[in-house]
Amino acid sequence: MIELRKALHKHLKTIHTRVYFQQAPDTATFPYIVYNIPSLNDDGEDFQLVTLDIDGWDAPETGDTTALETLMASVNTGMNKKTIVTEDFAATFYLENKLSLTDDDPRIKRRKYVYQGRLFERS
Repeated sequence: MIELRKALHKHLKTIHTRVYFQQAPDTATFPYIVYNIPSLNDDGEDFQLVTLDIDGWDAPETGDTTALETLMASVNTGMNKKTIVTEDFAATFYLENKLSLTDDDPRIKRRKYVYQGRLFERS
């Protein structure tokens, strides 16, 4: 999973400059994205199923979510039906769900896109 995480981080940085794994630091500048790989399952075939969550975070002064929606559209353009290839594996991701999340802090606006992927390791 370490190699997958490294490749995903590198790829996501081509989409947006502020990318964090699992949690952003308190000093992070909005907007930013946080990604997580909550499950990686071996299905008994030649590939593994990967769930990838990508959360967009923003705290616009006016409450307008346009910048966040634009960021997440860019994320989807860069991730949906895309294949990430390294020397060790190839992984293709497909958008499964788009969620609008409510944060405890009413200033913060959030969106979560959930992708399902297939990870093929090279032997």
